[in-house]
This record gives sequence, C-alpha cells and structure tokens, in this order.
Amino acid sequence: MAWTYILIAGVIEVLWVFTMKLSEGFTQMVPSLITIVLIVVSFFLISKAMQSISVGTAYAVFTGIGTVGAVIIEFITEPQLISVLKVFFILFLITGIIGLKVTEKEDSEASEVSH
Repeated sequence: MAWTYILIAGVIEVLWVFTMKLSEGFTQMVPSLITIVLIVVSFFLISKAMQSISVGTAYAVFTGIGTVGAVIIEFITEPQLISVLKVFFILFLITGIIGLKVTEKEDSEASEVSH
C-alpha cells in the first residue's frame, strides 16, 4: 500500500505544482486554495508511505514522480521545450526511480530475513 501512496502523492504533486503556477504567486484565491489543499493531501500520503518505506527512498521517488510528471505536461503544453538531452535526462531519472523501488524491496526483504 505504501507504494500506492507514493504514486498518488506524486501525481497530486504534479497537480499542485501547476495550480501553484496558476495562483500567480498566491495572488489568485481559487488556485491558491486548491494548491494548499493538494499540498496537504500529497504530504499526508507521503507521510503514510514513510511508515513502511525509508525516508530517503520515499521522498526521492515522490519528488521524482512529480518532476517527471511536470516535465511531461510541460512537453505536451509547450512542445518547443522538448530536446534530446531533456528526454535523455528524464529517462535517466525514471531509471533512478525504478532502481530505488527495486532496491527498497530488496532491502526490506533482507531486513525481514534478518529479524
């Protein structure tokens, strides 16, 4: 369930990043309120995930999902920003996120065996 929390929190992070942009520096009431609510929800979910996943892995995956999601949406809305190097580094980031998940599973299995 913890990985589901991280995934949902990461998606919500993408949403609050874009509503924060729409808030124009928190000068627009509705986008500002939506941003604050989404931040609270995403941080609640990531805190739930951290009950069973290490802090470093959980936070890195959470922010990685947010980063990748924000860049992909930006690519969709502003295709002129796409470059080969940006795509390469996003794929590199995705590889790192997957690597953290895989090694977290191995770490938790190893600690269960040693107990």
